[in-house]
Amino acid sequence: MKYVLVVDDDNITLMMVSHALTDTYRVATATSGAEAIKLLDTEIPDLILMDVEMPEMNGMEAAKLIKANSSWEQIPLIFLTADSDPVTEAACLKLGADDFIIKPVVPLVMTSRISRILELKELRDELKTQLEKKTKQVEMVTLNSIMSIANTIDAKDKYTSGHSVRVANCAVEIAKKLGWSESEIQNFRYVALLHDIGKIGVPDSVLNKPAKLTDEEFAIIKKHPVTGGEILKDIRMIDHVQEGALFHHERYDGKGYPFGLKGIDIPLYARIVCIADSYDAMTSNRIYRNKLTQEQVINEFEKGSGTQFDPNLAAIFIDMLKEGFSVPYSETLSDSDLITESSVLLSKVLTEYTTEIKQKTMIDSLTGLYNRNYAQNRIGELLSSGHKGTLFMIDLDNFKQINDTYGHIVGDKTLQLFAEILRKNSRDNDVLCRLGGDEFVAFYTDMTEKENALHKAQNILNMFCDRTMRIGYSNATTVSIGIAQYPDDGKDFQTLYQNADKSLYYIKNNGKNSYHLFQEDEVVSEKYNTNADLNNVRQMIEEDMNDASGSLQVAYDEFRKIYDFISRYVKRNHQLVQTLLFTLRGSDNGYPDASSLENAIDALKTSVITSLRASDVGTKYSSSQYIVILMDTNLDNGKMVAQRVVEKFHDIYTDSDIILTYDIQAMQPQIISKEI
Repeated sequence: MKYVLVVDDDNITLMMVSHALTDTYRVATATSGAEAIKLLDTEIPDLILMDVEMPEMNGMEAAKLIKANSSWEQIPLIFLTADSDPVTEAACLKLGADDFIIKPVVPLVMTSRISRILELKELRDELKTQLEKKTKQVEMVTLNSIMSIANTIDAKDKYTSGHSVRVANCAVEIAKKLGWSESEIQNFRYVALLHDIGKIGVPDSVLNKPAKLTDEEFAIIKKHPVTGGEILKDIRMIDHVQEGALFHHERYDGKGYPFGLKGIDIPLYARIVCIADSYDAMTSNRIYRNKLTQEQVINEFEKGSGTQFDPNLAAIFIDMLKEGFSVPYSETLSDSDLITESSVLLSKVLTEYTTEIKQKTMIDSLTGLYNRNYAQNRIGELLSSGHKGTLFMIDLDNFKQINDTYGHIVGDKTLQLFAEILRKNSRDNDVLCRLGGDEFVAFYTDMTEKENALHKAQNILNMFCDRTMRIGYSNATTVSIGIAQYPDDGKDFQTLYQNADKSLYYIKNNGKNSYHLFQEDEVVSEKYNTNADLNNVRQMIEEDMNDASGSLQVAYDEFRKIYDFISRYVKRNHQLVQTLLFTLRGSDNGYPDASSLENAIDALKTSVITSLRASDVGTKYSSSQYIVILMDTNLDNGKMVAQRVVEKFHDIYTDSDIILTYDIQAMQPQIISKEI
């Protein structure tokens, strides 16, 4: 039977109300607010009926005390009063009253309202019970999911099995010393269990490498806090969970990673996990050393106090160690009956989050190519598994000129364009990488023939020249490629990389806009394929002259004028056109030194201007080339003009370090009439 407490200083009202309720409810009475409070200490009723105006303690004062007590605040409260003032009613409701009954009391109205409110309370209590039950189930699923995730993380690293569990146990003991509540401690256990979740994004070959890590491999390891932070940033059910993963490798002196936070700028959760994580590292056997003794561990924490560790937390933990603290060894957390349900959350974390994060950690966001760390690791794996191949070190020449002249948006578009060209010249098992800035690496798996490598390099140069010419930036940037082959030019990735870089360095200092193949004791330059350049220009003009629009959309005036002039002339007169491409070379048939090239190209320009007729047109094509269009001229006359330019050049430019060569082709674009 439901228990109702009636509080009123009027005995007649008490008797009448009690009589009306006795058949349905167990009733107790009190004549003041103070007396009612005493009764609540002995038994909590299901509902309180209370008068507003009473001596000693009125109803409103008693209501304030009831609603302020966590044990009583959910008791339904109905006020009884002869005051029908709306202000009084509003004040009662503001205190938390569920209803308001005007005296004199009408028994039928009163019992009806009491019944309704108790039904609502019963429903609310049932919902609360169901919610608490569901919450416990969710907590169990969450805990088991976290256990599974922690086990998954630890299973990746055979040298740290059970690490996450031990760190969590240690961190919880420190939290207990700090006087945290039970709910805070349970939440912190989850945080600590997931502190290393970012290692999901670290290749197993790096985690389980028995030898000392290279600088590049250690750089991959150092990314796991950021990866973990990204994975956990949207997990709302665990407070501070992102902090534990993201900041547990920060140091109190600011020399940690990934952000170099210092002192109390490092969240408290992360400072505690840092101590627990370090303790487990010290007390676990590693392939390169045995675990430390308790005395050695204490010494390490004393040395690290104020540098690696929060000095206050370190002092607490050192006291714990001196008192004999140790964490029981545990391989993994045991599974429960809810492991099937927990796998749902585990799957969500491992798929929805880590797939995206792994992409972020290995992909350059601008170009979509692999980044340096992933590419190096992937190429290393290919080499160690028996694959051979060819490595290209690639640089976009004078790329700063693009950013300075056209802006960084155009610069980004140019990098994306070049990445697209690399993809068009690769297969699925090749590795394409943007090192950073305007530098790229391409590894062509199982490409061992030198001729194939050189053909690939020439294709890349040709395509980039074509695409940049179409959008008007061909004079601004070109491509240089250094080439090395495995295993002939290097027995490991580092040596291969260095030799390809040597080849690239040679090009950058000898004219750019070409490719070099590394050879032992000498970097040999392949002859610059100027005829391919000339074919590329001719093909581009022919294709665009067949376009219905009849105009080439480029950004630099010189070439547009050339094209417009040729287009009008050829369409009207159907005359033969000769195209000359002059190229400056070093006297050893290499590429001219960059310091001499500027003077030489000026001399070439002067030679061209003084040798051409008024109807001929010329312009600079690249940093070491000049293109000339000879109108209404046969091949023999074209060669005579070209020879005259070469002679004039050597009259003007008398140094012997640079010579001038040329290529010539006839150009007769097909004319498609639009008249029907």
